Amino acid sequence: MNEPAVKMEEQIINLFQEAETEVYEGWVLKTLGSRLIVFPLYNVYPDNMDERIRACERLGNEKSAECMFRIAENTNFYLHSCLEKNRYILRERTIVGDLSITEETADRFSLYGRRESKNEDRTENIIESGIAGRVEKSPTIDTKPKPRTSSDGRLVLEKAKDGLRTEPVYMLQEGENRSWGKAGRRRIGTKRGDHLFIADANKSSRLKAADILHFSLRNNITRVLVDVPEATFLCENFEEYGFRKAYSCSCYRKQL
Repeated sequence: MNEPAVKMEEQIINLFQEAETEVYEGWVLKTLGSRLIVFPLYNVYPDNMDERIRACERLGNEKSAECMFRIAENTNFYLHSCLEKNRYILRERTIVGDLSITEETADRFSLYGRRESKNEDRTENIIESGIAGRVEKSPTIDTKPKPRTSSDGRLVLEKAKDGLRTEPVYMLQEGENRSWGKAGRRRIGTKRGDHLFIADANKSSRLKAADILHFSLRNNITRVLVDVPEATFLCENFEEYGFRKAYSCSCYRKQL
């Protein structure tokens, strides 16, 4: 079991506290829009794994959401083959990059910023955040969960709530101006306290590591996690600014 990866996946899950979160036999289920993301963090043994997959699918159907399984590196060896047997295919591999922001990080960023001074202010018009309001807290994960079913055998899920808040983080689209309001913004991640997570960091050619660092330094961020396609991580400038590869993830979706 890759304990560091599991702990970091928990941190990422907790950064999306405005999304509905449920737990089933050690698997954390997060509903984000039209997708039900399954994080199989615990209970990784092969017993009843096919039934657990089907239970997640039934819940996804109830929510009109497509199931996607996100398996962190070296955490669930049996599930890969079980998903393939149930007509899932590997859609992508991603890498989680990790950066702790220190004075050395800020100094390094300032050095690169002087080299590229003409781009230094660009972040002001690219990334912004907004308060998400009262949200749900991810439930405490029981490492030895007890299966629960209702009298009719249906899946029973658990969730917990509190008053914590997160801030969604947006990237402004081409030609967008802050004065234009929310139109044209695309959510790229989330901020909670001094932690920031950027999903699909390489999907936009406009978003660079310098943009993320600039935003982080202005907003007192001390820990940044980015999720990027595996094939492109080393080709981009994330390592140049101090990001390290923490682990990779395999993402499976049902074959149509």
